[in-house]
Amino acid sequence: MVFRAPQNSNSDEAVLVVQPNRSLTWNQSKWLFLLLALCIGLVGLYFFSLGAWLVLPFTGLEICIIGIAIYCHSFCAHSQEIIHIDDTYVRVSDNRNRQAVKCFHKAWLTIVQNHDPKGWYPSRLLIGSHGEYIEVGKNLLEDEREMLANNLRNAIEGF
Repeated sequence: MVFRAPQNSNSDEAVLVVQPNRSLTWNQSKWLFLLLALCIGLVGLYFFSLGAWLVLPFTGLEICIIGIAIYCHSFCAHSQEIIHIDDTYVRVSDNRNRQAVKCFHKAWLTIVQNHDPKGWYPSRLLIGSHGEYIEVGKNLLEDEREMLANNLRNAIEGF
């Protein structure tokens, strides 16, 4: 999902925020984990009441694995790339790694969209200059990646 950040009238900077579609919020993820843990725990307790006590360690292991999976999914779903476009520079930053900000001169910037000739793999949207390119919009769908490329071109040509 790509959207423009709101700008004040005094700013000559365009900001594009690129983030994947989020299926769940963090609170919904926690409720999902609690629901699954409760169901798994009740099944484990049922088998424990029948005398199968060896089920309990595996029940705990299963709850831990599901918790780790839900946490990793939520962590990846809340990533975003922020693209600042001003009069002379284009800066790309990631919200996870604030020190890794790539800055390109706008006059030399090229936008390359690589498509797989057989259509098996998703396209890659690369921006950069002088042989140094970075990929933006990795987590987007094809239509959203096309829209991001058009928004980038329009924002760069608009200044």
